[in-house]
Amino acid sequence: CINEEHRALAFYGLRALALDQFHKISELLSTIPTQSRPILAMITGDVKSEKREQILKSEPHILGVTPELIHFQLKQAWKSAHWANFYQRLRYVLLDEAHTLSGSYGANMSWLIRRIKLAVDHYGGDSKKLQFIFLSATCGNPKQLALKISGLKPTKLNPKPLIWIRKSGAASPSRQIIITQPSYNLTGDTARIIQFLLNQGKSGIAFCNSRRSVRELTELLKSNQVAAFYSGITSERRAEVVDQLQSGTLKWIIATEALEAGIDLPELECCILRGWPGSKMAYQQRSGRAGRSQSGLTVLLPNALNPIDCYVAEHPEMLVSPEAEEVFFNDEYPIFAAKHLMCAAAETGIPTNKIKHYFGTAAYEVAKLLLAQGHLNKGRNGLWAKGYPHKDVNFRGGLSQTTIKLVDAESGEELEEISEDIAHREVHPQAIYKRQDANGRMLTYQCISLDLNSKQAILKQTADSPLFTIAVTESETSSLTVLTDPVKLPLLFSQVSKVDDCQEYLTLELSFGEVKHITSGYSLMTQIYEQTCLNKRCLNYKESLPKKHRCPLCSKLTRKAVIVKTLSEEKFEQPFRTQFSAPMVKLAINSSAREYLQHNALETRTNLTRSGEPIPPGYQQLWEYSSTLIAIHSFGHQIMRALQLVARVDPKQVNFTVVKELGESNNYTGYFYDTSDGGNGAAEAVFKHLPKLASAAKAIARDCNCDTGCAKCLIQHGCPDGNTALLKQMGLLLLDAIATPDV
Repeated sequence: CINEEHRALAFYGLRALALDQFHKISELLSTIPTQSRPILAMITGDVKSEKREQILKSEPHILGVTPELIHFQLKQAWKSAHWANFYQRLRYVLLDEAHTLSGSYGANMSWLIRRIKLAVDHYGGDSKKLQFIFLSATCGNPKQLALKISGLKPTKLNPKPLIWIRKSGAASPSRQIIITQPSYNLTGDTARIIQFLLNQGKSGIAFCNSRRSVRELTELLKSNQVAAFYSGITSERRAEVVDQLQSGTLKWIIATEALEAGIDLPELECCILRGWPGSKMAYQQRSGRAGRSQSGLTVLLPNALNPIDCYVAEHPEMLVSPEAEEVFFNDEYPIFAAKHLMCAAAETGIPTNKIKHYFGTAAYEVAKLLLAQGHLNKGRNGLWAKGYPHKDVNFRGGLSQTTIKLVDAESGEELEEISEDIAHREVHPQAIYKRQDANGRMLTYQCISLDLNSKQAILKQTADSPLFTIAVTESETSSLTVLTDPVKLPLLFSQVSKVDDCQEYLTLELSFGEVKHITSGYSLMTQIYEQTCLNKRCLNYKESLPKKHRCPLCSKLTRKAVIVKTLSEEKFEQPFRTQFSAPMVKLAINSSAREYLQHNALETRTNLTRSGEPIPPGYQQLWEYSSTLIAIHSFGHQIMRALQLVARVDPKQVNFTVVKELGESNNYTGYFYDTSDGGNGAAEAVFKHLPKLASAAKAIARDCNCDTGCAKCLIQHGCPDGNTALLKQMGLLLLDAIATPDV
């Protein structure tokens, strides 16, 4: 960079990671003599526009950014000679923590790289000379991912455009892994372990799967040596936490996934996971935050109420197996193409004869359609667009890009910033909200008002109390515009059935629909941390038993645990709604198929009760839920298990829910839907490949040695229906019956 006056652009997915790397690289560069030292700069969303120009004016050789920063900044580059100069000299593009580039995030990143190449050439550089550098410790398909994101292909001049460095010369300290028994008192047990390690002088990080859990755990510990860390806290507070940890005044961080990827904190010796994080990749990343410079300890506390956690507790070998998860995304999905073509046309314009060169063959047809619809305009220098299409790109997928500022009612100080969908659940009117101040104290606030127009929630500090609120939120799925004719797939329940005269059908319909999350009210709760009975079969379970060492009813030893009680329930006059539109696949079975499933369920129930033995675990579902509900719900989960194998789709990019239809009591419909606004191609993959998916899902289910379904073959992390009404055998009835194309 120094010798050739080249520039380097380093992408970091999280602001905390960007800040951490800025300090690390600065320390490295400080060893280089001043006269030949490259200039380093870091720009994230926390840096104001005026300061960005000052930073670029210093002509940094290495610029660290978040992807969203460049996504929006490309629109402004033509106004700034400094940005134009940077792109003209750009030679190196680094992407840290490349394994996070899955689903919508990966697809948007690949399109952003194409726009950067266009900008480099537009401002006088040479995009053909760009050198891409990808970094990841937990990616199962690194070569495929690097080539897909960079868009590089073998040529005669460069037949091997990729160099894969897969061995690290760094020392790898030993690590001890402990998995506890699944806990019914997860927050209390996690707090006890942290307090024990804190008393031993050990430092560490504890990961929780929600912001609420972070705050509850931090409050329970009541220590100024413990700090909460999540995405909503201010940039000043984030920097403060890291500084206090490095200085030794802070010993433990309680965090969400905001500290999961890449941040290097060699001071940390231990990592506690309050519950399974949802994937092996997330586990590896969280576990890797501690024990980096010396021997480390990882403790996983599974949640006894979560089937996936219980499965992990029973199969600890999966934590140390060497296979890393693969990363998938569909960058050819037309929605991504349309949005980024609009952005590129508004930034630099797109030379008409270079559409395929920069954006690929599929983009050419999308550009023609946008031109015909009047979204793109054609001029002498190519295609151009008005307005600010960048705001329509939700870079990470998800529900909403709108953020709400939390403001102190008395001082007017901005306390935190959260997304709108989280605000509906956590800072609705009268909501009780807790946060940690700079001195480590947990403060209690009550929301006075939530104004979605001004994007502010006004919070007033109140006296500390055990009260808290939980929002009542429901989801609704509805089809708006049908995109295809219904497709009927015969269900061959009998081995002698023929496709031609089959009376049972499964119907698929692809549509563009709407998913709504409606917060209609809240419950006012209280909690106390007191001696109680944790025997789930006892009438005193989670009842207050102060000063009792044994339960008076079951004689089991009592333990301290969080006891929760509902005080009141309130409804809003006007519910809060978060909604997004996306492709979805409607799945229904006809009345003949429902009758067959009902008959099969009745027969199974009869066989189970005939012996007089207790009903085996898992089969109780047949008495509690409709046979159609169980079959469709299980089938949907099993299909999602096969998405990675058949369609190369990230399962986190699609969800499945079951809706009861009006009329018959046994009539239910399933919906596969993309989890990001506008879509990502996952639901369409289900529609196109369902018979193949069914074949693969059947193999996965039958290869699993469980009886009624487990986290390996049936249970899904984040199921909107709470993983209820699931039975492996009922799903297999539909999987077995689907007629594959060669029948």
